[in-house]
Amino acid sequence: ADLILLDDQFSTIVRTVRDGRRIYDNIRRAVGYVFAIHIPIALSALLAPMLGIPSASIFLLPLHVVLLELIIDPTCSIVLERLPAEADIMERPPRSPSERLLTARTLGKSAAQGLAIFAAAFGGYYTALAQSGAAAARSVGLTVLILANLLLVLVNCSAVDSAWQSMRRLARDGVFWAAAGGALLLLFACMYTPLNGFLKLAALPLPWLLCAAAAAAAATLWYELVKYLKRRK
Repeated sequence: ADLILLDDQFSTIVRTVRDGRRIYDNIRRAVGYVFAIHIPIALSALLAPMLGIPSASIFLLPLHVVLLELIIDPTCSIVLERLPAEADIMERPPRSPSERLLTARTLGKSAAQGLAIFAAAFGGYYTALAQSGAAAARSVGLTVLILANLLLVLVNCSAVDSAWQSMRRLARDGVFWAAAGGALLLLFACMYTPLNGFLKLAALPLPWLLCAAAAAAAATLWYELVKYLKRRK
């Protein structure tokens, strides 16, 4: 686009290019995140009836989908779209004007992440269904989905930096901690308050909760190995 300079400092152009690259990166992250996190929701809704699970015991009821959207939308629009620029953002070559916002690589990455989260969430639900009943099984699956949602943000904050480095960069970002804390409080309220009866959930004992957290970590943090190999290369 044409630039109209309102001052005589060429650093204005540098800052503008930096902001443009940051905004473009964040939009691409947000779109990839939305695609990835909706894969487990869609597949969970489809697979349960295909497996012959009774309607009274299916994983995601309409209330649960609404609950997940209350977490997904703020995470996408508030957290991902305002991430700071990566350290190497001005060292990259200019991208081609014909480059698509969603490339095959971006879609492939999102699909792999979504399938991994689906396997962890539905696998936890299906395992708990046989042992503890539908309410506890739903709680396990929702816990995996919500925790994986938060970890997916940290993993996808950067294509190169580790999730730990991203967390350190966001340590002083009150908006990120408010969104993460709100999601965890909502999960706690849904399982450990009288709301659990209305939502057809159950309070999870500590071993089940730890298993769900471990499954969520495994379903998202595997991509850290991919980023590590990129850094080595």
